[in-house]
Amino acid sequence: LVLATLHTNDAPSAVTRLTDMGVEPFLLSSSLLGVLAQRLVRRLCVHCRRQDERGRWHPVGCDRCSQTGYKGRTGIYELMVADDKIRSLIHNRAAESQVYVAAEAAGLRSMREDGQRLIDEGITSVAEVMSVTRD
Repeated sequence: LVLATLHTNDAPSAVTRLTDMGVEPFLLSSSLLGVLAQRLVRRLCVHCRRQDERGRWHPVGCDRCSQTGYKGRTGIYELMVADDKIRSLIHNRAAESQVYVAAEAAGLRSMREDGQRLIDEGITSVAEVMSVTRD
């Protein structure tokens, strides 16, 4: 088991990053189990957050959060499990976009989708999730 930190935009991008670093695709495809990507988002202050008419929560600011509307952080995550299709794509040096499509077909939930869960629960704001995720 190897755990490593890589600077990438999403889980499938880790494959490209590792091959760019010199890891041979045949080795990567035979040994990779999965990739977990994460970003931290600020938590809405539970003492001053406000809900609008559409049910979305927004930061306001109070003494408890130093007038920021946020207090603390939490993670949003994206897990790519390396199934046979993904392993084959890696082995054949497929484009990053193809790996991403295969990961989505295998059940990958993007960080933005995970962020939506936190938005729906009133834990963070739309602006916060959008600021740390890509399209």
